[in-house]
Parts: sequence; C-alpha cells; structure tokens
Amino acid sequence: MGVFYRRPLAFFSFLFLITALCAYGISELVSIGSMILFISSIILLMVLALIFKKIRMKLIVAAVCIFAVVFALLQSLIFIAIPTRIAQSYEGESTTFCYVIDESYRGEYGRTYTVKVKRIGDNSVDIRASLVCGFDVDVQGGDEIYGYSTIVADGGDRAEEFLTVYMDDAQNTYVRYSSHGRGIIETLFSECGVEILSCRLSDLIKETLYSVLGERSGALAMGFFTGDRSDISADITRDFRRSGVSHLMAVSGSHIAILLGGIELILKKLHVHKNIRCVLLALFGLGFLFITGFSLSAIRSVFMLYAVYIAYFFGESGDSITALFVSISLIVLMFPYSVKDLGLWMSFLATLGLLTAFPVIEEKVPYPRKKPRLLLFVLKVGREILWIAIMTVIANMYLLPIIWYYFGEISLVSIISNILITYPSSLFLLLVPILLLTYKIPLLGILIKLAVSFLADVIIFIVKICSRIPHATYSLKYEFCKYIMIAFAVSIIVLLAIRLKKKIFIILPSGLAAIAFVLCLGFYSIFLSYPSVTYINYVKGQIFAVNDNTSLSVCDHTGGGVGAYSHVTRLLDSSYATEIENYIFTSYSRGNETTLEMLGDRIIIDRIYLPIPQGDSEIINARRLYDMGIERNIDVVFYDRDEKIELNGNIYAYINSTCDGDRAEHIIFTYKGNRVFYITPDCKHKDVSCNTLIVGTPHNKDGEYRLDSVDAKKIYISSVDLIDRLLLTEGIGIFVPEKNGSEYKIEIPFE
Repeated sequence: MGVFYRRPLAFFSFLFLITALCAYGISELVSIGSMILFISSIILLMVLALIFKKIRMKLIVAAVCIFAVVFALLQSLIFIAIPTRIAQSYEGESTTFCYVIDESYRGEYGRTYTVKVKRIGDNSVDIRASLVCGFDVDVQGGDEIYGYSTIVADGGDRAEEFLTVYMDDAQNTYVRYSSHGRGIIETLFSECGVEILSCRLSDLIKETLYSVLGERSGALAMGFFTGDRSDISADITRDFRRSGVSHLMAVSGSHIAILLGGIELILKKLHVHKNIRCVLLALFGLGFLFITGFSLSAIRSVFMLYAVYIAYFFGESGDSITALFVSISLIVLMFPYSVKDLGLWMSFLATLGLLTAFPVIEEKVPYPRKKPRLLLFVLKVGREILWIAIMTVIANMYLLPIIWYYFGEISLVSIISNILITYPSSLFLLLVPILLLTYKIPLLGILIKLAVSFLADVIIFIVKICSRIPHATYSLKYEFCKYIMIAFAVSIIVLLAIRLKKKIFIILPSGLAAIAFVLCLGFYSIFLSYPSVTYINYVKGQIFAVNDNTSLSVCDHTGGGVGAYSHVTRLLDSSYATEIENYIFTSYSRGNETTLEMLGDRIIIDRIYLPIPQGDSEIINARRLYDMGIERNIDVVFYDRDEKIELNGNIYAYINSTCDGDRAEHIIFTYKGNRVFYITPDCKHKDVSCNTLIVGTPHNKDGEYRLDSVDAKKIYISSVDLIDRLLLTEGIGIFVPEKNGSEYKIEIPFE
C-alpha cells in the first residue's frame, strides 16, 4: 500500500501525531529528557551531513523527521503539561456543582463534577450549566468547556453569563467569562467571542427547528446539522448506536461532502467558474464550522477540503491522504488538547480506511456499460448498495480496535442499516438548512417542513427496526478479543506502511481477524462457557442475574428505582451480553416504573414478566408497567405462583410470588438438574434440596431461624448479621459473600 511512499509531508505529519499521542501520557521529565536526546541527534545528523556529501540528503531528511518528533514533544510540554500544572495551583474560594453530561449516552457515561471556582471580582459564581462535552465524555486536565451560568452579585442581582471553564485533573477550575448581553461586533472581538456567537447562532437554529418541526424531529435535525445531540432522547440514541449509524449525529466528512456537494451542484448549474467555486465553498465550509461550534471532526473535514483547494490553485493534483494527515496535524497544532479527542480519531481512522482500502476494492468491480436501460439502472442501484456495504465494512474494520477498547461491542446490522438510511439521511441533511431559509415562505415552507418531518420519522423508524433485530450488537468483552485486536491493529499499520505488489492483500487482516474471532468464540462457547447466577444483596433488596454469556436474564427482587437500575447496568457491563432477554419483577412498587423507564432508554429488553396482580393498587401498577413495556416494544407476560419461566436455553426460574405486598418467599433457578435456591429465613418452604442455597434478608428483624431440613452443598447468607441467627444441620458449610460497600455479591456457576 505504501501510504507514505512519495508523501513526505504525510510522513512528517504522522511522526508528529504519533509523538503527540505518546507525549500526552508521559511525564514532564521524560518529555524534557527525550527532547534533549532528539535535539542532540539532530545536531549530530547535521554535522554528519556536512562531512558525508553522498548521503547528505538522507541525513537531512532524517533530521527533519526527528524535528517533527521534537516539535510534538515541545508543544505537549508548553500547551498541555505546564498549563495543567498552573491550573492545579489555583484554589477556589467557593464550591459549586458543574454538571457535565452527554445526553446521547446518559447513564452510561454521564458524570457529575464538584468543582471549585475562582472568585470573579466581587461576585460569587454559581454554575448551573449542562455542558455537552466530547464523545468520550471524560473531562481531563486542561480541557476547555463552555456553558451559561448565573452570576449572583452581593446585592442579589442575577445575570446570565457565558463561561469558559478550564478543568484540571483534580477537578479544580478557574473561570473566565464574557457577557451574554453584548452586541455582535463587541462580542466578536471580546475574549471567547467567536465561541459565544457560535453558541448564540446554535441556540437560534435550535429554537427555529423546534418551533417548526416539534421537539423530536427538531432534536434529530439539530443532531444531524450541528452535531448537538443534547435533546435527542436516550432511546433514539440507543437505537442509532445499536444500528451502527451513530456517525450520522457526529459532524464529519460525510456531512461536509453532502452539504458542500449540494452547494457546488447549484454553483455549477449557475455556470460559476471553478476558481470562484473553490473560494465560495471554502467560505461556506468556514460558515458551517461556525454553526457546528467548531467541532474537531468538522474542522478536520474542512481542513482537508482546504488542502485540496490549495493544491488545485498551485496547479498540483491533490492528494487526499496527505490532506488528511496535514489536516489532523493542523488541528493538533491549533488545539493541543484535541490529541485526546476520541471523535476526532474515529473520524480520522474511518476516513483513512476509505482512502486506502476502498479504492483497491472499487477498481476490481467493473462499471456496467452497454446494457438495456432497465438492466443498466438495476445494476447501477446494485453497485451503489454494494459501495455502501463495502464502505461500512471498511470503516468498521479500521475502527474495530477503538470500538473494542472504548465500547466493548460492535453492531452486526450496520451494513443493513447504512444501506437503508444513507439516502434518506442525506436528503434530510440537505433539506434542514433549506428549511431554515424558507420556513416563513408560504406553501414552500410548509412543503419542505412536511418533507423534513417525514424523513425524520423514516430515519427513526429504520434505526428502531434495525436495533431490535435479535443480537443486533455483539460483545467484544471476551478476553481473547484483546489479542485479536492487537494483532489486527499491528497488521493494518504494517500493510499501510509497506508497498504491496498486490494491493488486494489489504483485506487480509480483516478476514483473518473475523476467522480468528469465530474460532475463538466457538471454542469458548463449547469448552469454557458455563451459565451462572449472580446474586446481589443491597439495602433495598436482592437482584439475580442469570448469564449464559450471550444473553442475560434478571430477576428483580427489590423495590426498584435508581438503585436497581445502577446494579443491573453494572451487571450488564460486566457480562458478555448486549441486551436483557428477560426481566422478572417479583412484586409491585412505583420504583419498578423508574427501573423500567431508565433501563428501556439505555438498552434493549426483549421481555418482562409481571406477577398476576391482586388488589386495586397492584392492578394499577401492573397496568402502568404493561403500558410502558408496550410503548418500548417489550413483550409483557404475566406469571402465576410457582410458574415455570424459561430464561436462557435450558435455564428455568420458579418464582413463588405472594402478590400481597410482601416479597417473594423463594426463587429457584434450574439448569440440567442443578438448582440454585433462594429463600428468606422465615420462609414457609423449608424442605430444600439443591446444589447452592442463598439465604436472603428475613422479613422479621429479630429471632432465630431453623433450616434443619436443608440439603445443600453450599449455603450463602445475605449478610454476616444472620450467622448467629441461623440453626442449620451440622456439617453444612456457610459462606459469606464478598462485601463491596453496602452490598454483598456472589457469582454461582451451574456445575
């Protein structure tokens, strides 16, 4: 492939970027020592260049390459390490809360930071801002984030201000602000003026789209057009993620290509000269950056466009790969902290894959010619569908190591969803700015509004259907994935660096990685996979998770609420499953509604089980849970006392639900004759024979409990407080589960 062959500028940029990445994670002393070593090497190479004339150019090139490394180290030291150290020296005079939330991954990545804010003049500062951060939602040392706050003066007057917040590793901050009430010109030339005006324009666009399209379609239009996903509901964001089309809501090269491509088509129809078109498109690109708040992936795309235009003006054929590396290097030069921006690197790798691997495959597929008109049309449509599928696979392959490391799962339906959604989403993106310009024009504005609303519904419907395909996503949390991903990443780097006689070999790493994954997964499933029951006891009750590695079933023996949600999501994150197959409620409470709402917005639940209600209050609660389940396309099943419930494969559950306000008295999980038995100590069911017995929290806080007829190999108790209150048959061992904070947790494999 030889990506850097005859591309010296791309190679220098590559050295700069790699060093910048490494320098971000090393200490200042190591950076300084490395710089001294490399500067000495540069001096030595220059001296050798004066002595050995035959290899002078090679020595000079080597010196220039080392200079790129030194420059990256120096930039990291000056703009990251030193400012972070200075920021850590600031001590705040008032303590407040700064909410840092990425709405698109709420609950999974959301964090609340308590920050100390340096006093500004004579005013105390009270931050109450929802700040939408980058894709990784991890605010680190030296990060710069923007938001509105309320400044409370000594006299009680309140004023809205725009803040620039600098955070360090200890979450200590110092704050600069600019007045929101200034005029456009005054604000533009003030500190952070461009960012303030960009946010104002974004707010105006949001207000317009919401008033014209409504909240749901308006939020989707904002996500597509500006990358602002803050108001898109969590369930829609989840469906986009599971369908493998989240990139549509992260402004990138595809957005620039669609929008500027549409503008260029109009300019061509108007017979505008190519030089003038280049200038106008460059200005439109800058305007689009302003609208999107100068997101890094958008800057990368526009910088690539500028690099191509500059090459054109100087009479040289533009090189896309060089433009890509140069644009990323310029972004890191201008915004040093962008070196850790996950969205930027994902955009970069996906684009690199399309620029390197896609042309190799494209040239192998002949263009259909000299066919009957109808057949030619069908072949062209098939070709377009094939290109979308190939580009999706290539982008996912280049992103696979990052997807494995940061997200732990990959969408298996991304090819289908991208084929179905590409053209509707492209048209939707083109119509949004047209709607903003024409919504007040009679008839025309109404027609465009109806078209945009219809396309929004189509897009949401497509991702909803695709995300609910069984096993739409697959887990990458298996231990063997680590070795496959490392080998895959190394092989991709090697194939990009060397010159191949047959470029088609570029597909080898992807094919071998897929084969290795299938073989390892098959071996794991046959020989190393054992279903298990995970038991958690915490303040408000018990939760059971039945995990057979590919699916997860949960028995919620609690009052529900945020606590149950957080424990279930942690169980899911620590398993190999990507959705919940069955969710069983053993009793009714209003907290169950909170649990179902929060879980349903983040992950897919196939089926919920509810005990047959008894009494008016339980009927009301059951009706609410039933309606919530149907609304989220979840199957709802009512079960009776001691009914056999099939969970995963050969695993069954028996729930003894009293349905009178008390908790279930006993729960049994069976797998091929092995039984895991749960009872409360004061349970009426005393004749217990099983492999493992879990003794839960009793209803009565006092007294002793006899379990004389218990026949179990192992007995786990829910807390150490029960040890002296249990009377057991002699010779039976008691195990106390591991305690983590206020909870007890055990994992019981079916033997």
